[in-house]
Amino acid sequence: MQEETRRKFELAGSKAHYAPSLVFTISHMRLEIEPDLKAHAISCRQELEIAAVQDADEIELDAAELEVKSVMFGGKKVPSFRSMDDRLVIKLPKPLKEGERAQISISYSAKPRKGFYFVAPDRHYPDKRVEAWTQGETVEAKYWFPCIDHPQVKFSSETIVTVPEDFMAISNGRLAKTEKSKKWKYHWVESNPHPAYLTSVVVGKYVEINEGSLYYYVPTELAHDAKRSFDRTGDMVQFFEEYLGAKYPYEKYSQVCVQDFVYGGMENSSCTTLTQDTLHDKKAHVDFTSDHLVSHELAHQWFGDLVTCRDWQHVWLNEGFATYCEALYWEASRGTDEFHYYVMQTADDYFDEAASRYVRPIVTKTYKHPDDLFDRHTYEKGGCVLHMLRNFVGDKYFRRSLKTYLHRFANSTAETDDLRKVFELETGKSLQQFFDQWVFREGHPDLKIEFSQDKKTAKVRVQQAQQQEPFSFALEVKLAFARGGIKMYTFDIADKESTFQIPVEREVEWFSVDPEFKILKTISIKAPREMLARQLHEGQTVVERVEAARALKEHSADAAVDALYRAVMNDRFWGVAAEAAKSLGAIRTDHAYRALEKCLKVSHPKARRAVVKALGEFKRHETIAMLKPYLHEESYFVESEALTAIGRTKSSDAVPILKKAVETTSFQNIVAQGAISGLKEFPDDRDIASLLVEKSRPGNHHRVREAATFALAKFVDSGSSNNNAVVDQLRLLLADSWFRVRINACRAFADAEYVKAIPDLTRVSETDLDHRVRRVAEECINMIKDAAKKPKEVAQMRDELDRMKAKSLEMMQRMDRLERGGSS
Repeated sequence: MQEETRRKFELAGSKAHYAPSLVFTISHMRLEIEPDLKAHAISCRQELEIAAVQDADEIELDAAELEVKSVMFGGKKVPSFRSMDDRLVIKLPKPLKEGERAQISISYSAKPRKGFYFVAPDRHYPDKRVEAWTQGETVEAKYWFPCIDHPQVKFSSETIVTVPEDFMAISNGRLAKTEKSKKWKYHWVESNPHPAYLTSVVVGKYVEINEGSLYYYVPTELAHDAKRSFDRTGDMVQFFEEYLGAKYPYEKYSQVCVQDFVYGGMENSSCTTLTQDTLHDKKAHVDFTSDHLVSHELAHQWFGDLVTCRDWQHVWLNEGFATYCEALYWEASRGTDEFHYYVMQTADDYFDEAASRYVRPIVTKTYKHPDDLFDRHTYEKGGCVLHMLRNFVGDKYFRRSLKTYLHRFANSTAETDDLRKVFELETGKSLQQFFDQWVFREGHPDLKIEFSQDKKTAKVRVQQAQQQEPFSFALEVKLAFARGGIKMYTFDIADKESTFQIPVEREVEWFSVDPEFKILKTISIKAPREMLARQLHEGQTVVERVEAARALKEHSADAAVDALYRAVMNDRFWGVAAEAAKSLGAIRTDHAYRALEKCLKVSHPKARRAVVKALGEFKRHETIAMLKPYLHEESYFVESEALTAIGRTKSSDAVPILKKAVETTSFQNIVAQGAISGLKEFPDDRDIASLLVEKSRPGNHHRVREAATFALAKFVDSGSSNNNAVVDQLRLLLADSWFRVRINACRAFADAEYVKAIPDLTRVSETDLDHRVRRVAEECINMIKDAAKKPKEVAQMRDELDRMKAKSLEMMQRMDRLERGGSS
């Protein structure tokens, strides 16, 4: 999408949020909890050790939907307490003086709708295991224990969990004691202070795998897959300890794989909860790894747990660091090429959100709910800003500053200015401008680069085309000369447009801009095709070769296609091959199609996946026969892309292939998902509409349901007699028990631009329990309203432009062949 599709980050009702003022703080919590796994309820007794920050005659705790039975203060029953507006207000028998300590005991029960989740078999999923787990971030801890549900308050804890015989209970800290009789009791002690949202309890039946202080808990039937996901954990711990100059801060580290988890993982202090979907078989391991997820959650034990953001507006200090730590471990374990491409892909994820949804400062206190902040600005842009900071100060000072930051704020909280001041102290650099423009300001540079040369001078024109004011940064430009020799130049960029003249004695054969991706920016390069082809084949860094591959998609001549073909087949790094294949798919000439056909022989499965996907761009019937051999591939992901590409042919011959594949079981049902993506290309087929309605229903794997739900968008306005059934099903799915299905039902209505769904989406935006769903519903309403303002002729014009572009490309290709005096 283009910039004009952006909307505001702040939805209606957004306001400035500030950290709460504290009348008291909590230093320790002892929580005795007994989950009723059949009734989906909890019975609890809690003891809180508190200290008055100021004189107080009553205290307020965050407590939502808890049935409080009694409150004790200093060993005596409190006669007056009340629950109101998700608060427990306790009138103290005697006032607390500033600095005075006291103990409060609370007995309560609950049937939590949030925070504490129960999983059990039902008529749709009779094979599910009985299980319970918690998820506190951002403000769900208060649904299962009274607390100050804000990251600035940290406390040590004891968690005593009583469970049925043969069940395990895993929680924060070390296991101090286990009692086994008719019921089993687990006593966990966490001496390091942590905020309420990082308190965790998981209950279930698991196989325990123990490697010293590292523990993995996995379902029995998936235990044989655990090693693939977790065998690098010890190496990661060692790497982070050495890189950060700070020992792993807790007495143990456990990773527990659970069903139906609402995130990929959650970094609870010393005991991460993970989705069991990360456990994968040998075939998936060909081109899937859990390393990103495992390293991300492990890194949080330092960034987020040991040092916690003081307020949610600074949550990038948790998530941006964990994201960049993924890349740092990737660099240490896989090398520079993988690292650079990982950072580029991280940036691409942010750019996608910035182009299609909104831009915002990384740090902002204006939002509707703290969950709003968990987006690609916080994670991916945050990680990229840290990458820039590392390059700005140098690796030595980057590591030294991180060590100081972690030691200075250990077991406490920090905000963004704390990080800046530590870096300034350790480096001697003034960093206010850096933080002002990259952290506290929205957007990023959008660079337009033009290169020209004569016998004595090379000219580089740099234009900042973004809507925001110009950014200030140092930009590296590399020139590669005829007959050898490479020279690097650094230019200070501060204006909307700058032109730099470089004296040269020899012809420049190719050039690159920011060859190590030190600056977060989008870039388009205007340069002769021959220079880009040389850059693609001779570039020293992955960044250079990827940028060349991307730029060549604007050149449809056979020579550009040939250069991209050679890159797919010969580049030493799979990411460059994949980018070259993607550009071939964008060119869409016959020569590009034939080149991609030959590229199917590329050995790396991730590159082959890109080739298969690119073939789908051509929507040719012959693609079906071409890709049939790849429906029984060594890679699930290649299979999946092949099915989607076959569907994009829109040929009736594709339908039976896709219908058969929908029933295939695979890792994360990725093959069935690819088939569903192919089937949505047939919006007038009543049988396919019925099949997708069926696949969206409970009883199917949740990933199949998610894919089918979104695919139904294509059938809403098809004019078929099945339209009412599709709309009715999507309306039902807006109230589904699985939140991702609800999200995709919202998005399906938005994708279909279905105005009549606005009342349904409004209801979801106002009443859904999950704020993520409420936000998506509200965004979808805005998308539908915006689309309704645009005349239908706009869509028709886009289709016509696409057809004209295709014809133009073919003409340019024929002219190029005539000029070269040959054919292919």
